[in-house]
Amino acid sequence: MIKNDQLAEFAARAEGPLLLWGRSFQNFGQICSLFPSSPFVGRAMGWAIADRPADHVVELGAGTGAVTRQLLNNGVPSDQLTLLEIDAKLGGHLRRTFPEVDVVIAPAQELATLWRDRNGPQTGAIVSTLPMRLFNKRMIFSIMRNCFSILEEGGVFVQFTYRQSSPIPERICDALDLHGERCSRVWINLPPAGIWIYRKTETNIR
Repeated sequence: MIKNDQLAEFAARAEGPLLLWGRSFQNFGQICSLFPSSPFVGRAMGWAIADRPADHVVELGAGTGAVTRQLLNNGVPSDQLTLLEIDAKLGGHLRRTFPEVDVVIAPAQELATLWRDRNGPQTGAIVSTLPMRLFNKRMIFSIMRNCFSILEEGGVFVQFTYRQSSPIPERICDALDLHGERCSRVWINLPPAGIWIYRKTETNIR
């Protein structure tokens, strides 16, 4: 029988989807996922940000780059994309896989400070595959507040979820004056995923 330490050693040397599985095995509370998103999730997210007000895009929880690859394929320039990943080994994998893309190893709730310190570019969209509903409400609030503090006016936040309902709780949307709606559903994914888009409420009123 394979022991846990043998599984961990195998996971540490893995790449691609096996790397994601391995990092989840070692730290599920941080990674919270066993399977990379399908290419169709990345395509749907690319379509959702097509009308962003500024070129730059930030991806939260880039993992092994499944969504990243589709964002690039759908026209996001490599020099206009920043990947934010909390796990150092996944971050290293992303840097090797996408050498022309900006990769930052940091938690999403530090995005605003990080962006200010780096004099980050004008940002038109943020896409996220973070498992929001596994986080407590305080963390979700912090992540969303950080994200909208760096978005340009009219910027969009796109989130995927396995749930039928909004992955961002209504109380948090109300507190941050956000409006969310499901823009598509991706059936060819394990499991099927919903794509939600969030904007500042005042932007929708105009």
